[in-house]
Amino acid sequence: MEDMLAKIVEMDEKARELTEEANKEKATSEQDIAKAKEDVYNNYIEKARKRIVKNEETERKIAEQKLKEVQQKQKETLEHLEQLYSENCDKWVDDIVDRVISS
Repeated sequence: MEDMLAKIVEMDEKARELTEEANKEKATSEQDIAKAKEDVYNNYIEKARKRIVKNEETERKIAEQKLKEVQQKQKETLEHLEQLYSENCDKWVDDIVDRVISS
């Protein structure tokens, strides 16, 4: 009978040890998962920031090119208008004066 009680106590101790070990492994696993999750998140954020910097540079270059194109078009339009003005100024003034007088 004492042997049985000793075996039951021994089995109970082993069961408690196994339960404690399982709980420790569970806690360690949860910490490992949390660390892995944080690492994945940090890697994603780092890659995203690098992409943002690269995209910013690309977009800036595109915007500068478009600005140059618009400025060139404005310059050409202004030159064309100034040419029309110099060629037609007297005619336009005469037309305006004639229309005012004729009305």
